[in-house]
Amino acid sequence: MNIGELVTVKTIDNKNVFNEKHTPYSAEIRLLSCVQQGDIESLIAQLENLNSIIVMGRMSDDELMQNKYMAVSVITLATRYAIQGGLNETKAYEFSDRVIKTIDKLTDKNEIFMCIGNEIVKLTEDVKKNKKQPEFSPHIRNCIKYINENISRKISVSEIAEYCRISADYLSQIFKKEIGENLSSYILRQKLEKAKSLLLDGMSSKEIITEVGFSSQTYFITAFKRFYKMTPSEFVKIIKE
Repeated sequence: MNIGELVTVKTIDNKNVFNEKHTPYSAEIRLLSCVQQGDIESLIAQLENLNSIIVMGRMSDDELMQNKYMAVSVITLATRYAIQGGLNETKAYEFSDRVIKTIDKLTDKNEIFMCIGNEIVKLTEDVKKNKKQPEFSPHIRNCIKYINENISRKISVSEIAEYCRISADYLSQIFKKEIGENLSSYILRQKLEKAKSLLLDGMSSKEIITEVGFSSQTYFITAFKRFYKMTPSEFVKIIKE
């Protein structure tokens, strides 16, 4: 099946806009997070699980234009998340411009839906390829690999350094130089991104501290608020609205 065939759209008239919900925020975040992470398999699974019904208010009385507006909105959001995932801004915006020009020339809503699905997958593939590029030194690649494989428990800089067979001070120095972020901060951010995903799955803060290896619930909540300017409970409340 062409991935574009998974994408369908439901529009609602302005008079009914208060009676029907737009795409659930949690569903939107799940889908766009797949783009950000370069996770193609999960992206396709999200499209299938959602039945890919994008619900939005009517922006035009013309059905074709309504679908084009929708497509541009989706591509714009996906582009932003791709940039957050590390894709070069110039490349991302060139992608966006190209797809929007393509959409503008389409004359059939099914072609538009096919275009959205196929192009988002291509964009996610670009993010994935970018993440795999050997742009970092072997030590840093090993460091990131170790963090990803051990994200569910407490990780120290010293144990990562031992794994990489270099000193902790030297690892911290080259990590900051190549990644542009303090190693301890990077580890914490990766844990918090994992925690956000678990919150979307309905897991409680108490369960998450065990799943992601935080020392305490208080530390998790404090760190979450420092990074995202809201507590985990506030985050969950927002995505449920």
